[in-house]
Amino acid sequence: MSRSVLSLRLPAHLQSKLIQNGYYTVADFDETPPSDDLSHFLTQSEVCSLASAAQAQPSARSAWSIQQQVLTQSYFSTQLPQVDALLGGRGIPLGCITEITGEAGSGQTELCLRLCLAARLPASQGGLGANSVFIDTVGSFSYRGAKRAAYRLREQQQPERLDSGSELSAMSLLDGIHVFRVYAAHELVALLYSFDQVASHVAGLGLVVINTVSWPFLASFTSNVSRRQAMHAELARLLTQIASKHKVAIVLVSLAKSGFGRSTTISSSPMDGDGWARVAANCLSLRRRSGGTDGDGFDVALSASTMHSTGEAFVRR
Repeated sequence: MSRSVLSLRLPAHLQSKLIQNGYYTVADFDETPPSDDLSHFLTQSEVCSLASAAQAQPSARSAWSIQQQVLTQSYFSTQLPQVDALLGGRGIPLGCITEITGEAGSGQTELCLRLCLAARLPASQGGLGANSVFIDTVGSFSYRGAKRAAYRLREQQQPERLDSGSELSAMSLLDGIHVFRVYAAHELVALLYSFDQVASHVAGLGLVVINTVSWPFLASFTSNVSRRQAMHAELARLLTQIASKHKVAIVLVSLAKSGFGRSTTISSSPMDGDGWARVAANCLSLRRRSGGTDGDGFDVALSASTMHSTGEAFVRR
């Protein structure tokens, strides 16, 4: 499989130029001489930089450095005891990726909002005291839903009836969620490649949510599966670098195919393949449940993990 242009050590503006002009992999500009196509939107200097970057080799990390990263891992509580228990009793890890998979309506957005609010809590309550970035690719973010989730969290932290002072506290939780709306794959790529600027704008950042990471690529590459997979692989590499560099938790939501997860065992098959799971430290699968003896809520399974044993739990709404 040819390398994606996202894997090349090039300035963000140059990568954006290539993607916007239909050059997604090294093979795309190897098929024709640079003077035929690339020179229409790149300078000669940029063409030379592109040629040099395409020949460069990726770097390696030692096993010892990887072990040290694991030993010094930080976490924040989801404020959902059942989910925390699945995640080794500690919650969402910083510096790596967590994938959430489920069919539409299975509770992914609700859980993501809950995580954004939980990260905002002080360390004394299991949070980070940090802000979050919510990247919305499908119009899923709802202020009313976020406000509802904030009140539920405040009720959990302080069971007595909410008064005006508690309302201000709920609003301060919401003030820590910074929403970006993107509509296409190239917009998502451009946003992530400018993440240093995002991090400088959103001070005290601890969590990044992409809901969903599936849709922009499914919409942009409806039939070209190999190109979509190449873009997945390189975007996964970029997200891994962002998580490590900025010491943030990254949560990706991927849509599951309809019909999966309806048996007694919670399972899911992502519509865009298992590329995200290959770079995720933990993969959670969700399934909505209503009207049962346990009440309304969702089943959650830790379907894959590099840190913990797999398992299942039920979270009541």
